[in-house]
Amino acid sequence: MFESVTYHGAGKFVSYGEWMHPDRIIDSSEIIFVIKGRVHITESEKRYELKENDVLLLERGLRHFGHEKSSNTSFFWVHFNGAPEIDPAMKLRNMKSSYDLPLLFKQLVHYRAEKRSSEAMDYLTRLILIECFSPQNNESANRALSEIAAWIKANCGKITKAEQVAKHFGYNADYLSRIFKENYEKPLKEYIDAVRMSYIKRLLLSGEKTLADVSCEAGFSDYKYFLKYFKYHEGITPTQFLSTYPKTHINTK
Repeated sequence: MFESVTYHGAGKFVSYGEWMHPDRIIDSSEIIFVIKGRVHITESEKRYELKENDVLLLERGLRHFGHEKSSNTSFFWVHFNGAPEIDPAMKLRNMKSSYDLPLLFKQLVHYRAEKRSSEAMDYLTRLILIECFSPQNNESANRALSEIAAWIKANCGKITKAEQVAKHFGYNADYLSRIFKENYEKPLKEYIDAVRMSYIKRLLLSGEKTLADVSCEAGFSDYKYFLKYFKYHEGITPTQFLSTYPKTHINTK
């Protein structure tokens, strides 16, 4: 996938005061890996706000520029040629769980200073691309998705949007939704709704709470919206749902 990639240039940028990315179009692709502070950058009218551990791929031939000043910022950068096709949803990624990426960038900058061979520079550049943009192996991906799914279940009374989950775990929302669909057969928002509905039904069937109590515990500030939400997903009202279940004796001893 990355065999045709060749190194073009690399370095570490540090700003001790205010700084704004220059307005330019370059003939190579670039990866920015933020170490400290924020980087505000626009590419082809799409704005990106990069924070610590964020990686952004800037594509060859597309105009990019800073749209806001940053202070006390530092990041690694590498320019390269022969970029492969990258899923647009993966252009911006948070790499806080990657232990290898900072080491790879440090080694690349060190090799540049030592004027190592072009083959070594090409190889390290490809390793950086693989670390950032290759699909994760199944075991690693499954662990990450299992952790996210468990977090959604633990917070199902608070989580309502895919963007909340993506932000918490440092993913692009479109990318996370896609891999959820691949692994759980439904997009992230549908998965959240399914978990939330399961939680609501458990609360209802406990027989210990009023409908208003259930609405609040499930994260609804508007009781009428709770009723509409339930009917939309279940096809019946909460009261009708309860009437389909006989009262159950629960042993307490």
